[in-house]
Amino acid sequence: MKTQSLARPAPLRAARAVPLLPVAGVAAFAALWETAARTGVLPASVVPPLSRTAARLGTLLAEPRFWSAAADTALAWAAGLAVSVLLAVPAGVLIGSSERAYRFFRVPIEALRPVPPIVVLPLALLLIGGGLQFKVVLIAQGAAWPLLMQTLYGVRTTEPLLLETARSYRLDPLRRLVLIRLASAAPLVATGLRLAAATAFGVCLVTELVGGATGLGTLLVLAQSGDDLVGVYAVTLVAGVAGLAIAAVFGRIEHLAGRRLAGR
Repeated sequence: MKTQSLARPAPLRAARAVPLLPVAGVAAFAALWETAARTGVLPASVVPPLSRTAARLGTLLAEPRFWSAAADTALAWAAGLAVSVLLAVPAGVLIGSSERAYRFFRVPIEALRPVPPIVVLPLALLLIGGGLQFKVVLIAQGAAWPLLMQTLYGVRTTEPLLLETARSYRLDPLRRLVLIRLASAAPLVATGLRLAAATAFGVCLVTELVGGATGLGTLLVLAQSGDDLVGVYAVTLVAGVAGLAIAAVFGRIEHLAGRRLAGR
């Protein structure tokens, strides 16, 4: 009894130590960055010290133009992601639930899927012009593909027994699509949503950097054109943190979707 009671706290201590590892890794990276920049291991003309970048970031956060640019980026990202969900999920469910539809659309999908948004950018800029609509179109075009493919695969791998059970209960086709096929595909749809969210953010920044649309990418261009190296690193740091936050949130959604299906 004593041996068991003494052995129990060990896993608890290990579990508590695990969350500290990422924090320790970030702290070590920050210390290495600062030391390498201060000692000249990394040229100051290429990498400024972290302390200067942090100070510049604090100044940037106090500027109204930063929050305006961040709001433009967030709005375009959310709108583009929403459009991709509204297009890709229903299309994936409908195509994946029909063998004939899958065979009909398979070749066009495989042909168009590898086309990156940057290739479509000049045409979209010519037809739509710069602005929110331009960003939303390109974001949706880039983010829809991973979501479409994951939804399609998830629907096609639905267990036949579930479909037979639904037919025996005389569920109409629409209910079978939603309650059986889409519900069974939920984990893969969540994976596609995570990939789409990350893709949407990357495409959003590209449209701002290359296409001239307003947002965080615009701040990067302005800092670069003004030889503000510290400002470039500060905005890049913000974009990196935003990307990590997006990955964490949608990774959690993916985890919850997987647990829900496993608990059925």
